[in-house]
Amino acid sequence: MAESLTPTTPGGQSKPQKKQVCRFFTSKGCRAGDACPYAHPSGADKPVVQPKPARQANKETANTPTNQQRRQYHPPPVDSSKVVRPRPQVEDPRAFQVGQIQRRFKPVVSENDDGNTYAFKMSPSDPDFPYDIEALECELVVPKSFPKGSKAFLRVLNKDIPRGFQINIERGFDLVRDDAPDATLLGLLNRLDKRLESILAGEMAETIKLVVHRNAPSSATETQAAPVVQTPPPSPPRAISKPVLPVFTSQQKDEAKSKRQTNTRQLEARLGRLSSFAKSPDGFSYTIPLDSPKRSTWPPELQPLRSFTLLLPEIYPLEPSTIMLDSDSPSARNVEEAFKARSAAGTDATLMQQVNYLALHIKDMAIAPVVNEKPEPSVAHKISPPQAISAIDHATPQTQAPAAPQPSDTLDDRSHIKIIPRPPEWDVSGPGSDSDSSDEDDYSYDSGDETEDSAPPDEVSQPTGAPVEKGVLLSFPQLELHSIELMELTTLNLTIKCERCKDTMDVERLRNNVTGEASNMRDESCKKCANGLAIGFRADLMHSASVRAGYLDLDGCTVVDMLPSNFAPTCSECSTTYPAPGVVSVRGESTMAICRECHKKMTFRIPEVKFLQVSAAAIRASRAPGRKKAKENLGIVAGTELPRRGRCTHYGKSYRWFRFSCCSKVFACDKCHDASTDHPNEHANRMICGFCSREQNYRPEDCGICHAGLVGKKGHGFWEGGKGTRDRTRMSRKDPRKFKRLPGGQARKKAN
Repeated sequence: MAESLTPTTPGGQSKPQKKQVCRFFTSKGCRAGDACPYAHPSGADKPVVQPKPARQANKETANTPTNQQRRQYHPPPVDSSKVVRPRPQVEDPRAFQVGQIQRRFKPVVSENDDGNTYAFKMSPSDPDFPYDIEALECELVVPKSFPKGSKAFLRVLNKDIPRGFQINIERGFDLVRDDAPDATLLGLLNRLDKRLESILAGEMAETIKLVVHRNAPSSATETQAAPVVQTPPPSPPRAISKPVLPVFTSQQKDEAKSKRQTNTRQLEARLGRLSSFAKSPDGFSYTIPLDSPKRSTWPPELQPLRSFTLLLPEIYPLEPSTIMLDSDSPSARNVEEAFKARSAAGTDATLMQQVNYLALHIKDMAIAPVVNEKPEPSVAHKISPPQAISAIDHATPQTQAPAAPQPSDTLDDRSHIKIIPRPPEWDVSGPGSDSDSSDEDDYSYDSGDETEDSAPPDEVSQPTGAPVEKGVLLSFPQLELHSIELMELTTLNLTIKCERCKDTMDVERLRNNVTGEASNMRDESCKKCANGLAIGFRADLMHSASVRAGYLDLDGCTVVDMLPSNFAPTCSECSTTYPAPGVVSVRGESTMAICRECHKKMTFRIPEVKFLQVSAAAIRASRAPGRKKAKENLGIVAGTELPRRGRCTHYGKSYRWFRFSCCSKVFACDKCHDASTDHPNEHANRMICGFCSREQNYRPEDCGICHAGLVGKKGHGFWEGGKGTRDRTRMSRKDPRKFKRLPGGQARKKAN
């Protein structure tokens, strides 16, 4: 069996069986050596590769394509009739970047020896950009060696942007260029556009202005034309008196330091969140935003201002605070001087109050202040009396002042009149210049009509006791005053309505605007549409013959109703005015007060409140006249119907409004009250009829004045809580009570 399994060769000899090759065998041998059960191949056992003939190899190589032959590109044939535009292999980087700028901004190009200048306007791409800048007027200077040699730089030419902020923008472009050296010019401008808001929010760069002092050109001519006057002997030099600096004690400095910290802390808490607010590292200067809704009334040179610098000394308020405006106009200098004078006046106003005063009264502060300077004494007054007489005697005739020319007929007719020259000190205009001129007119001789020198009627000052009749008149018809000779509305609370979105809001604590200026009006903004609103109140005295409480100046809104306000009555017995804050009253209430002097009981009652449009109040110049609107009644007018007769969306058959005792406001129903306020409603003990608009005590069914039904008409054929139809035969089939709880006999009869 074993012999049959052994393979044999054709010659009859047996061939040894092949073993598996050892996998640990290397060129140096195996670790097991000859004892390894696996085969160790030798060099003779490797297969011998026979080289192919050269002809056969060349033939196979020729038939097999190489990689280079496979990847070779054969372009399609080009039609000789078409002209192909030649393209440079490498485009000029300078021309490429400049071409992007030209395609984007369409600049005005100017060439010079150093390079090209591209002038264009770049508008901020941010839709919520907070600054009032329509576009940056830029000049991009690109040298000829750009970009390998010199670098491009930017110049800002906006006249409405202060030079310090222009420098910040130019430095911002340089920083963007240094951060991204491989970026193109268009990419640098796009990055500058994204960082523009943060650049303008930083502190303005410091600038230096060089002022050249030159002698006035008229000085030389005046020197030549001056007459020769005998000069007096030189007076001895006087010692220059230096201003005495105040000396403060350590206690005063400690109190000033504490007050300075309190004021600066309040200033930072109020304005620290604004983007344009900045504080210097040393704490001596603050950059504060300057904004006002009445910016259009400012002088033109101050309207571009968006901020100012507040300078605080170390010992403020012992030393006054000052401001710096980024403007070279005289109005800016006047504002700075007025602010310094107000701060040095010793008032207890905080820094926040000073900033608010500046924003509201910058128009008045820009007016040049009247400085009462003493006239410089003449040469005759500077010299002692004997020297003055000798100097006048030796003076040439040219030095004497020429006499005023007079007509010849005047001299002939009035030869007896002697003209006395006017003393030089009378020519100085002072506080009493008006009275002096009037006295002079009284004593001077005038041959003309006496009415020629009389003052025009417009210049005659009118009494300022009563306010000007304009705006909206606030009056209380049928006002009842008992033991009161005068009464004044000291603090007014109103409900107003926005003209744009018709949303209502409350305005509280309106004080008397005595001057009637627009700067003293209350500025508000609508909570719904952010429309600017302005409200002012000019109070008038009320007595038995006058029911006018004052006038309202409204801009952007209309008045709806008067809320509980403060009144100051004056006793008719001792003429003592009730002290502040007064007594609170509202429409329909009877209010009582006790005199603090004679203990007399004073009572008054306001049955109605009437708003009457007398004339147009403050009208914004920027608002163009719109289309004519339908006439709208102001507030609640007695004798007329309420809007929709007092009905609302919740109760369609309730023809009245209610005044709720929780807030003393008027609403159509309790649901309307809860939707408009943030407090729970309380019982309404007063109501306003929807047919006659008269306020009265609550009545369940009808009006106590016009007797109109306020709860709708009774229905027909329904139960209505027992007040309607009770007869089942006439009751409607839709009412379930027609068939409910029928007596037993009727139920059987109906069943049969």
